[in-house]
Amino acid sequence: MKKMTLFIIILFTFLDQVIKYLVSSTNINSVLIPNVLSLKYAQNDGIAFSMLSGGRVLIIILSIILIYVLTVIVKNDYSKTNNKNMLLLSYGLLLSGIFGNLIDRIVRGVVVDYISINIFNYPFPIFNFADMLITVGIIIFIIVSFTNSKKEKHN
Repeated sequence: MKKMTLFIIILFTFLDQVIKYLVSSTNINSVLIPNVLSLKYAQNDGIAFSMLSGGRVLIIILSIILIYVLTVIVKNDYSKTNNKNMLLLSYGLLLSGIFGNLIDRIVRGVVVDYISINIFNYPFPIFNFADMLITVGIIIFIIVSFTNSKKEKHN
């Protein structure tokens, strides 16, 4: 793993934990953009959209397995891709988000969420910085995988 990827993981995991500490210690509830964006302290004992709620140990085990699987995938794909930097960026973002939420589950027993968005009057489930890192990491990973598979078909 490249030093820059390790730096991304450490920086974003640390930033995620600092934000969550500040949010949980102040019990924030603030409207940033009326009817669109708010900061609201919330706890989630599940994964995305509260799935597997109450399954803390299972989620911790699945997170550790996912970290291992991602590491194997990136090691295998690294030599095959022309987009090495993008692959490592996606890996760094994914791991930062996974580690951030994993630390919450281990230390707090729940994940701290705080970003509340309303899209066209639909209240989207509250999420956090780590969730955004995971989402962006997945999007980049899919793009890298798609562009690699297109290049392989043309060769």
